[in-house]
Amino acid sequence: MKLLINWMKVIFLTALIVVATRQFLFEPVVVHGHSMMPTIEADDKVVLTKISHVTNFDLVVFMTPEGKNLIKRVIGTPGDRIRMKDDQLFLNGQRVEEPYLKENMEIAKQKGYLRLTEDFPEFQVPSGSYYVLGDNRLNSIDSRVFGYILERSVIGEVKFRIAPSKHVGLLE
Repeated sequence: MKLLINWMKVIFLTALIVVATRQFLFEPVVVHGHSMMPTIEADDKVVLTKISHVTNFDLVVFMTPEGKNLIKRVIGTPGDRIRMKDDQLFLNGQRVEEPYLKENMEIAKQKGYLRLTEDFPEFQVPSGSYYVLGDNRLNSIDSRVFGYILERSVIGEVKFRIAPSKHVGLLE
C-alpha cells in the first residue's frame, strides 16, 4: 500500500510540473496559414516562451478579440515611431533592414508586384500596444488591417521550431 501511495505522489507531482510548465513557461503550437512564410511555414510546430520580454522584431503568438491565435513579427513597441516608404521600414527615424523579407521581395518582383508593403505615414505606437506584421506581407492580415494588438493579448514569444525535422532550431 505504501508503494502505491509513493507512486501516486510521483505521478501527481509529475503531472503538476507538466501542467505548470505548459501554463506558465512554455507551450507547443502548430502554425496555421502562410502569413509568416518563409520564416515559418504552415503546419510547422514551434515552442513559445511565456516569460520573455517582447522587443522589436520578436515573433509572437497573440489572441485576437475573436479568440483566434495568430503569429506575427513585432515591428513596433509602445512609444516607437513607425513609417513605411518604398518598402523601407523606418523605426524611430532610422531606416531598418528586414533581412527576413528578402525571399518574398524577390518573389514579388518576379510576379510583377511593385512593393510588398504600401507606404504609410509615421505614427506612434500607443502605450500598452504592439504593431505587428507578417513576414509574407502580400498574404498577411496584420496590424495594417486590424490595428495595434494589446500587450496583454500576447500569449508568448516564438523561440524554437521543433518540426519539421529538417528545420528544427532557433527562430529569429
